[in-house]
Amino acid sequence: MHYDLVSCSLLVFLSSSVAAVLDKRDTDPSLETLIIPLTLDNTSRYSVDVGMSPGPDQQSFSFVVTTGTGYSVVAGVGCNDCQGVSSYNANLSTTAKQLPDVQNMSLVGTNASGSLVEENCQLTQANGSVWPYPNQTLIVANTSSDLFSPGISGVFGLGTNGRNGDFSATVYSGWLTRNPGKTNFTFGMMLNPPRNSGTDGGVLHWQSPDTASYEGNVVWKSMLNSNSTSLQTDWFITMDSLSFESGGNVNVSQSGELTTAVDPFESALIFPQAIAGAIYGGIEDTSLLPSLTTATNKWAIPCDTKMSLTLTFGPLSVPMDETILVLQNGNSCIGIIEEWSDPQADEYYLLGSSFISQLYIIFSISGSSQGGVGFAHRTSSPKKLSAGQVSGIVLGSVAFASLLVLILFLYYRHQRKQQERELPVPFISPPVSPNHQTSLNEDRGRMAVDFASSPSFDCNEFGIRLPHDDSHEVTMALSSSVYTPLRPNQTPVVSSLNLETPPPYHQSITNTGSPQPLPVQKSEVTIQTDIVLA
Repeated sequence: MHYDLVSCSLLVFLSSSVAAVLDKRDTDPSLETLIIPLTLDNTSRYSVDVGMSPGPDQQSFSFVVTTGTGYSVVAGVGCNDCQGVSSYNANLSTTAKQLPDVQNMSLVGTNASGSLVEENCQLTQANGSVWPYPNQTLIVANTSSDLFSPGISGVFGLGTNGRNGDFSATVYSGWLTRNPGKTNFTFGMMLNPPRNSGTDGGVLHWQSPDTASYEGNVVWKSMLNSNSTSLQTDWFITMDSLSFESGGNVNVSQSGELTTAVDPFESALIFPQAIAGAIYGGIEDTSLLPSLTTATNKWAIPCDTKMSLTLTFGPLSVPMDETILVLQNGNSCIGIIEEWSDPQADEYYLLGSSFISQLYIIFSISGSSQGGVGFAHRTSSPKKLSAGQVSGIVLGSVAFASLLVLILFLYYRHQRKQQERELPVPFISPPVSPNHQTSLNEDRGRMAVDFASSPSFDCNEFGIRLPHDDSHEVTMALSSSVYTPLRPNQTPVVSSLNLETPPPYHQSITNTGSPQPLPVQKSEVTIQTDIVLA
């Protein structure tokens, strides 16, 4: 099949339209990038939180995301084969409008059917606020086959309804109606891998892509309407080539306009039987696991299989290796590449979330037969640290902080001791005579300064408190080298210092009102002070 003429004109339109959206989004609220969080469940499907009939009687559900249909679906209270999930009751809604039609919807290996209803809905954003989309058409399912699962009560359709042309039932049609003058609805999809250990499935950048999330040029592919009953999707694009290699013995390649759907509803990469058979047929100890109840067959493969697959879209190449293509399943492994169980689906490819999570993908929709898909590489980010590395960094930081505190404490204590050793002793100089001699006498095991024969002076001036007795003794310590005058313009000069045994010079003066004993050995100290008056 050749689609060059259609694709060329449509791609020019898409490129200019998306560029216009990105230019205006800072000034136009309708083009603001809204972050819609995706939840990943244990079936590797991605869901959003949807509120129906907002208000006191709001009914809230989780809807699985798919690009394969434009219809949104919710399990109805009368559905007996909807896996017992939470169901929507239109009779409890004050905003529901019953429509006369009944609609069927099918995806890969699943389907649902029920009456149509118009309802006011809202999407929950990452910041807790909501994005309202009123008068949305939904299928209220009363029958279903394998569509619902525990915790999943509906389908959030991101397709075009190109299979039947009912674009008015899509979420895009309502937005374009509410925003006249806009020609297309554009959003970005950034999925986390389906084998993620948590429930964080990634995000939708709603109304406008996030340009900080991708880098390089965007490669656009036109959406073309699908009429295949095997592919069960609204649209497809053309993939340019694929090449597979394993162990140097298996080499499989295809090129040309390969009809391809891109849908997060599936996690696998689904290939025609001939291609999947050629890939696994050359790998030792592989076996086909045929299914009579699903749309695809799986292959069991050795867990240590080395393989690589590269898919190309124009100049953009998407490489994948065994870390993506081999899935651990208990004690055995299966391949992410599956095959259609219908041998008639001999020319169709479907790329699920294992592929989508490798790229940033932009969807731009203008109508049931007008739209495009843009592929871009994600913005490079620093390599994430393992839990062990993070733990090591934390412990190392704590140890370093503790060592730093210890060093600071020891430095502080050293400085305090140094200050105590160098604490100046009040220099007491007689106010009259320039030549004055004071004797230090040993008295009953303590050093004392006798001020009885000294000229009168104000003790408070020197910060010395005298005991209230006749001896006028003040117990104090002398520094061995520092004598600081407490009066201005006086400089003492030590003329002689004779010591037999050094007294404990470094004791601090205690101003307690009573003499403090200073244990010393016998010594005789004579200090001759000469006062130099400025």
